[in-house]
Amino acid sequence: MKRSVLQVGVCFFLAFLLAGCGVRWQIKDAWFYVYENSSQGAPIPLQGALVSVAGEEYTGAKYTDAEGKVLFQIPPGRYTVQVSKSGYVSITDTITIYTLELTSGRYYYVLIPQGS
Repeated sequence: MKRSVLQVGVCFFLAFLLAGCGVRWQIKDAWFYVYENSSQGAPIPLQGALVSVAGEEYTGAKYTDAEGKVLFQIPPGRYTVQVSKSGYVSITDTITIYTLELTSGRYYYVLIPQGS
């Protein structure tokens, strides 16, 4: 009896995994924080900066909120990140999201006004 229950459990697990339902756990939260370099030395959150993320598994773009942050939910992989806003020098970066990461990724960028 115990053996057949175990076999049924293993079959359900394999069916669940093969059906793609187990893939959701691989999607990672990636928080991007964008700041402006201030004359007082403390960075100021930059609202309305465009953050673009592009890779083999995901491509998307979003604008930062009033706190200068934006959330992407992306699968593991290597991505090119571009951060831009009119009147500021753009930044390009490369990040890697790992499969076994247990915490949200946090990425910080400081944009410099053009002509500074």
